[in-house]
Parts: sequence; C-alpha cells; structure tokens
Amino acid sequence: MVFWTDGAANSRSVWLGWLCRHSRSGIRNPVPSLGTFIPGFGNRKSQGKRLQLSRTRARIERNYNWKNREDMNARILGPVFSAMILAAILTQASEKDVINQSFNVKPGGNLYIKVDRGNIHINTSDSDKVDVKVVRELKRASDARAREVYEMHKIDISQAGDTMKVEAENTSKIWNKNPFNNLDVDYTISIPRRFNVDLHTSGGNIDIAEVEGSTKAHTSGGNIALEGGKGNAEIRTSDGNLRLGNLEGDLIAHTSGGHIEVDRITGSAEVETSGGHISVKEANGAVSAHTSGGNVSARLNEQPKSKCLLKTSGGNISVSLAEKVAVDLTARTSGGRVESDFDGEFNKSRTKLVAHINGGGPELLLETSGGNVEIRK
Repeated sequence: MVFWTDGAANSRSVWLGWLCRHSRSGIRNPVPSLGTFIPGFGNRKSQGKRLQLSRTRARIERNYNWKNREDMNARILGPVFSAMILAAILTQASEKDVINQSFNVKPGGNLYIKVDRGNIHINTSDSDKVDVKVVRELKRASDARAREVYEMHKIDISQAGDTMKVEAENTSKIWNKNPFNNLDVDYTISIPRRFNVDLHTSGGNIDIAEVEGSTKAHTSGGNIALEGGKGNAEIRTSDGNLRLGNLEGDLIAHTSGGHIEVDRITGSAEVETSGGHISVKEANGAVSAHTSGGNVSARLNEQPKSKCLLKTSGGNISVSLAEKVAVDLTARTSGGRVESDFDGEFNKSRTKLVAHINGGGPELLLETSGGNVEIRK
C-alpha cells in the first residue's frame, strides 16, 4: 500500500487536476512526468507510488474517454434522430380522396379536360363508356385538414351528349396563402379508342394511349407522351420533354425547355424546342425542326411535298434520305464541317454544300451556328 505525505497528496491533486483539465479541453499535449509534481518520484523507493498513480491515471483516462464517446454519440446521433423524426412528420400524407364516375357514350365523341393541377392519364379501349377516376392527396396535413381542402377544391365532371368535361379551376387564397400548395391530384380517364381529346393542366404530366381522333394536349410544366394515333396532334409544354409514337396525321409539337422525340409521322411535322435535342426517326412528310440549343436528326422516308427545314443554334445536324427522295439541298455551318454521301458543290472550307439530289425537288435547308452537318443515304 502506498501512503501519501501531505506534500505528495497535494502534488497528486495538482497532477490529477492538470490531467482532467487538459483532457476536457481536448488538448493532446504529452502528460508531464509525475516527478514534476512529486519530489523524489524518480527514486526506486517510489515505484509503488508510480504504480498506484499509473493505475489512477488509467482509470481517469478510461472514464473520460467513455464519457467523451457518449457525448460524441449524443452530438452526432441526436441531430440525426431529430432529422428523421422531422422528415417523417413533413412527408406524412393524409387520407386520399377518390372519385369514381362512369358515363355511357358513343365512339367519336369528345373529351375536354381543363384543370388547375395534376397529372392526366388517358387510356383507350373498344368500350362505349367513359370512366373517370380522380385521386387527391394532401401532403403534410392531418386528415381533418385534408377534408377541408378537398371540399374547397372543386372538380366539375359533366356530360352533354357524347361530350365529356372535367374541369377544376381553383384560385382560392386564404390570408395570402394557397391552400392547394401541397395538394397532389391524378386524373385517370378511360375512353373509347375513337375519340377526340383536348387536355389542359396548369402543372403536371400528360400521357395518352393510342387514339383515333384529334389530339390536343397542353401543360404549363411537365412531360407529355402520346403513344400513337390516327388524326392531327398539337402537343405543347412550357417545360418538359415530348415523346411521340406512331402518328398518322399532321403534328405540331412545341416545348420551351426539353427534348422532342418522334418515332414515325406520316403527315407534316413542325417541332420546336428552346433548349433540347430533336429526333424524328421516320418522316413520311415535310419536316420543320428547330432548337435553340441541341442536336437535330431526321430520316426522310418518302418524298416531301413541301420545304423541309432543320436548324439549330448550337449543335449538330444529321439527315438521312431514302433512295428516291428528290430535294434541292442547302447545308451550311458557322462552326464545323459539312459531310455528305451525295455529290454537290462545296465551298473551300467545306462549311457549305449545295446539291440537287435525284434531280432536285422541294427545298431542304440544313443550318447550324455551331456544329457539323451530315447528309447520309
């Protein structure tokens, strides 16, 4: 057993105080020798004292490290658990409101939709019915609050002969706040395949199955997909991509910011985007394609009856022509080269080509401000 003199006890207190004080502050400087505080600590007679103090020091450091680890876990895991709880609260959804209605119609009728928000899904079949399903869900709200908002959000579903209308124009504001900000709405409408559709949403995606009739679709913010159909189509979005399948008719497709892809078009195609790529895989009519920033590609499968124009302000242009297509070609670029499988007159720098392909025909103008131009067979 080690007995401490008063002086040694005081020295021990000084040393232990130094150790605890510097351990709490996080300073990792070497711990001074006990000889600094206890006279004669380096003598052989003081080996028992050194052993006792070493054990004391180890116990203090062990207790401190354990407490420090608990504090660190609390500092790290506390905010994590708080964030998880907050996320769970913010993402909670109230009970859904579902509307189902069914109407008898004849093929060849009309569907008109104009809604303030939400996605629109159009399915087609050989039936003689229109089935309307509306699903509403209010995010980050209680069930009671959701029922209040559902009551305020008016949806009018009506029928006049073979014309169906779904309308939801809500602009209510309470204390300068829109109660519908966290409201998600999905419209799923099943119609006869031979039907005309006119669709408008102020914010959401639109997807349409194959229809036999005229198609109009407009969204102020979202993507539009048209699987295919027989009839003219006018597709517009203020911000999104356009994906169009096999169309038998004339096409107008505009987006203010996104890509446009057309699989096959038998009529004329007028496609334009303010920022994205344009691809017309198979065109059997005249094509007018313009993008302010992206690549343009098209395949002319049949003889166009009028002028074709492919233009980009910043990208490449690639055109392929079927064997018997006859056009008067003018291709030029301000920042690249023109390459062609057809004979014609190039300028010295090969930035412009004029050619009368297969004897000439309607004008085919290819123009880019910054990219290459390719004309292939």
